Amino acid sequence: MIAAVAAFVVGFFINFFLTPYIVKSLGTEAYGFIGLTTNIISYTGLISIALNSMAGRFITIEYCKNKIDSANKYYTSVFFSNIILSLIIALLSLFFIIWMESIVSIPQTLIFEVKMLFALLALNNIFNLISNTWGVSLFVKNRLDLGNIRNILGTVINASTIVLCFSFFNIHLWYIGLAGFLLAAYTAITNFRFAASLTPDLHIKKSYFDFGKIKELLKSGVWNLIAKLGDILGQGLDLLIANLFIGTIEMGMFAITKNIPFLILGLFQTISGVFAPVFTKLYAQNKKDNLLKEIHKSIRFLSFFAVVPLVFLYIYGDCFFKLWLPTEDSSKLIRLTILGTFALPYTLPLESLWNIFTVTNKIKVPTIFTVANNLLVFAIVMVSMCFFESPEKRLFILAGTRSICGIIRGFLFLPIYGAQCLEISKKSFFKDIFKSLFCLALCLLAGYGIRHIVVPNSWIELFIATTAICIPCFIFSFIIILTKEDRQLILKKFFN
Repeated sequence: MIAAVAAFVVGFFINFFLTPYIVKSLGTEAYGFIGLTTNIISYTGLISIALNSMAGRFITIEYCKNKIDSANKYYTSVFFSNIILSLIIALLSLFFIIWMESIVSIPQTLIFEVKMLFALLALNNIFNLISNTWGVSLFVKNRLDLGNIRNILGTVINASTIVLCFSFFNIHLWYIGLAGFLLAAYTAITNFRFAASLTPDLHIKKSYFDFGKIKELLKSGVWNLIAKLGDILGQGLDLLIANLFIGTIEMGMFAITKNIPFLILGLFQTISGVFAPVFTKLYAQNKKDNLLKEIHKSIRFLSFFAVVPLVFLYIYGDCFFKLWLPTEDSSKLIRLTILGTFALPYTLPLESLWNIFTVTNKIKVPTIFTVANNLLVFAIVMVSMCFFESPEKRLFILAGTRSICGIIRGFLFLPIYGAQCLEISKKSFFKDIFKSLFCLALCLLAGYGIRHIVVPNSWIELFIATTAICIPCFIFSFIIILTKEDRQLILKKFFN
């Protein structure tokens, strides 16, 4: 968990300095195409989701049961299948590059730049897909800390490449793709080394290839594919909709506002992922009581970590944007950001519950609900584009609709169906949720009190104000959210 938080902090500070540097170098309009091309590339990943989303679960369970031959069959079958899928993705990417300017709105001066960016990001995606199988060893051995340490170094490599290219050569948009490609190559090499050292008994051999294992993975993973399609309708098309219905400049501004929510959500997905190997192992060993204890613990720790970033965003977000991007409209940026994040207080503490559906192999119902939820988001947004002509109103609707539907999905469905999958009371997780919301409310009150005293106009003043906010947040969270056992565990880890 410490490694996960450290990876987030390093990534945050690098993005903190890098984003305004890139926006200033390229311009808001060009910056928007980084997010747009990244989203479009992610659509090609749909091809591999059905196979790869459940691979870690099946390999780990077989490995923990000491069924090494069976684990090797899953391992080998996924690897060779990913090579075939990579060739398909390469062909699809090539066709899209050829006709790109006919599909999305691109200024004439940026066509070559955007195509080069897309090509390099496609190579990035292919490298990651091929090396994913080796990365399973980190999950199997519950050594996600090594992956997070690797991610820290990778983030530094990525940022250094961009800065060096922008500093010593003529500025080009596709440098972002080049940096991503080098990062993907580094990730592939380290995944291979992790696999060799952590799980030397997992091998890739032709004799292990088994169509039956692929069929089993696809049967379970197809629901994750459907869920991803729903996510694309709900939020993956945000920048494309902004490009087609609002404007390229507004798309660039919207891409900027997605940075902080993306970082926060990425942090909590990473932290919740720390618990996934433990959940999987306890489920494989049929230790239900221990599994429930770990799940409740994960919710409490996620709630504890959620308070500070959310309070900072809601109290001093406008000051942050004014200092971070002084050439942009900070009031509009913070309004868009808050509209896009007001579901996070309800959903961040529950991120670990998504692991339950994978562990228990019950992903059909959450997938159907997620798709329905995202279809509702897409329908509301598209209808709104017809009724409102103002670019600002369209942008605010695009940002806010997903949050409203996100509360419904995260606060009502997730804890209820998660409890049902575990065959416990449907009210089991609500006590943790309400404690988290109560603590957040107290911290926001304390934060507003500090805001009346300190309104930062410099980075030093913002740092002082943030430090002042952290003190009541940590005190309230430590007392209200965590149990006595949690507090003793933390104190023992840090002071013994």
